[in-house]
Amino acid sequence: MQPAGNYHEGHERVRQLSALFLRRLHEIASEVYAEVLSSGVIRPEEMEEEIQRYFAKKKSGLQDVYSYYGEQWDYYYQVVVASDADFLPMLQQARSVFARLYVPAELDVLYYMEQLVRYPRTDSRWLTLRQHFMKKWRNLLEGRERTYQKQHIERLCEDYYRMVSANVGMLQNVGGKGEGPSPRLAWLQLTQSPELRVKLKQLSQIIRKSQLIKELNHVLGRKKADEQRLYQAMIGRTPVTLLRSATHSDIVGITEGNNLNALLPMEYCFLSDAALELVFYRRYTEKKLAVFDAMSRQMEYAEASSHSGRDLQKRAKHGPFVVCVDTSASMKGERELLSKAVVLSLALIADKLRRPCRVILFSDQTEAIELNNLYSDLALLETFLCNSFHGGSDMTCAMKESVEVLMREDFYYADLLWLSDFEMDPLTSVWVQYVEELKQRGMRLYAVSFGHRSEASYLRLADRIWAAD
Repeated sequence: MQPAGNYHEGHERVRQLSALFLRRLHEIASEVYAEVLSSGVIRPEEMEEEIQRYFAKKKSGLQDVYSYYGEQWDYYYQVVVASDADFLPMLQQARSVFARLYVPAELDVLYYMEQLVRYPRTDSRWLTLRQHFMKKWRNLLEGRERTYQKQHIERLCEDYYRMVSANVGMLQNVGGKGEGPSPRLAWLQLTQSPELRVKLKQLSQIIRKSQLIKELNHVLGRKKADEQRLYQAMIGRTPVTLLRSATHSDIVGITEGNNLNALLPMEYCFLSDAALELVFYRRYTEKKLAVFDAMSRQMEYAEASSHSGRDLQKRAKHGPFVVCVDTSASMKGERELLSKAVVLSLALIADKLRRPCRVILFSDQTEAIELNNLYSDLALLETFLCNSFHGGSDMTCAMKESVEVLMREDFYYADLLWLSDFEMDPLTSVWVQYVEELKQRGMRLYAVSFGHRSEASYLRLADRIWAAD
């Protein structure tokens, strides 16, 4: 680290201090956060953002560190550029200062002054003495400044070490006894407002206790490659379904197909009757037999070619989540709390799977919240989570908003979830047609019904319905 005699060199010294400070912060964070990084509670980019926030907060102190030896460096450079005639008088003028700053064993100014007066300035020995003195003085200044800077940076880093250690201690202790937020949510809420943190704690308890939310998480959060949720980037590739033997734990439902290894027992009844045997073979040809649906049946895509199966590369992907939430007055109370808990839980699932999540709130008006990165976007949910539901129910605007979003190419194969009491006007045939078209493209529609007089035109469209009341 070279001291500066001008602005540009001084700027470089501050830059080097900044680099040293940042390097130490990264070393501390990587060591302390190692376990929670490996478990996925904290992501590397989030750790980096925290480091940069702390650095920005403390960076101004680095200028003070640089300036601490500023006066001494200023005088040093005045002596550097001084003429030979002025050199000795300048040392004599600052003799008391040198005596205060340096012991003779470090820099014996008196000795150099005595030697300098012995030789004329034109003598090479005089020049050698001057150069030797300046070199020794510079080395002392550099060493002292470097030590001071490292000590100051270590003090700043000690504060950071205490902070991240406290974070890790908190993350290791949350979620005990089935209470409080999960470690991931506890990390996400660290930078949120006190009001939002209180609400998140309340909703976390509901998430832990709600069987409905557990079922939703299972259905919406499972990673099923056989659901064939492939983005349009796969256009031009040939789909190939690969079948592998399923285990008992691998079975996730019932579907249609012609895999005899997964055939439901009731289908064998057709073979026992000669009159129904042809029905069995026709359904086999049409892949209409009832078979167990297993996670081991995977859809894979490959370039259209004659390559063997071993050349195929799996490209299965999940689409985004879209949640339509009825925030009208009829959803207040327990319904409101459960709706908010469902949205929070789904946002965490989307965060875990790195799937975009769009929340559409509707009552008299409609509001959309896009969550692409929960670490930075969680605050966007604060108004929704902390305010009470009110107003009437107008599903029309919500349908328009959701259909427009789901028609986007990047939202193909999305999961759409409705949260409402569905106590509203019937869905018009136009919207029914839109929804059916979206389902044909690959969208899955789920509904949580909070009402006892729910309008059937909505629920008939859902692939699965949960009754909340």
